[in-house]
Amino acid sequence: MTARIPVPPADMIEPPAPVPAHYLGVWQRSLLETPAARDMTSRVLWLQTPRWHADLRIPADRPDFAGVTSLAECDDAQLAWLATQQGFCGVTQVDGERCTWHRQMDIQPTNGGRDTGRMIVDGERMTETGIEADYLEIWERLPHSRGGVAALELAAELGRQPARPTRLLVAGDCFMFVRGRAARLPRAADLNTLIAHARPDREQLLAWLDIEISFGRRSGPTPWRIEHSTLPFREGHCVTSPGALQRRGHQRVVEGRGERRWMILDWAVTTL
Repeated sequence: MTARIPVPPADMIEPPAPVPAHYLGVWQRSLLETPAARDMTSRVLWLQTPRWHADLRIPADRPDFAGVTSLAECDDAQLAWLATQQGFCGVTQVDGERCTWHRQMDIQPTNGGRDTGRMIVDGERMTETGIEADYLEIWERLPHSRGGVAALELAAELGRQPARPTRLLVAGDCFMFVRGRAARLPRAADLNTLIAHARPDREQLLAWLDIEISFGRRSGPTPWRIEHSTLPFREGHCVTSPGALQRRGHQRVVEGRGERRWMILDWAVTTL
């Protein structure tokens, strides 16, 4: 049951219909092939609810962030590496075999391209081939991501409207927490190109890199604990506590004693 139809991005004429049920869950990429490269080592996770997606992509060559507890503590080399990551969140539109990911929050700047692929589903495996780009991706569904799904949007924190767009997506025993930037990036081919051309000072660079996409489990010995994140120092932290999220009516979820209030975007789960 969907409690609220989200406002569509500017490039969509109508709100998307729910994706087919076989899309739901968390998909882990096992292979990327392009004319120039082959990648089987990056950690890539895509969580899909009926209308919303979150995608996390961490290259295998991540440098050591031991002892770093914030962006401000990162050295220049660490900041440069963070700018190479990819990850995004938005609504998903499926038309037959064609799937389009309309990105609303993105680590990389908008470059005018569309993210669309042809999807062939075979049980717990999905093959994606590019429509507007030349690539092949193989995806495998994580078994523990089967089950209820939900998508929440942060509506208030400590009684105030949140300064940044924030979403929490759930699929089975998995979750993704997404916290966007305070302001959109200027359009550019990619973040490194933007940095090279704009030459931001350190304060501006930290603001551009201050976007989080984190993945974890909501059950087990450490529930709601972040396992993988685009901000490495966030790994090991918890986004909430067991039982803290309680549904109130058709459109709201209250966390704790009301410290945070969430609006329901998708809801097909018994409880969080």
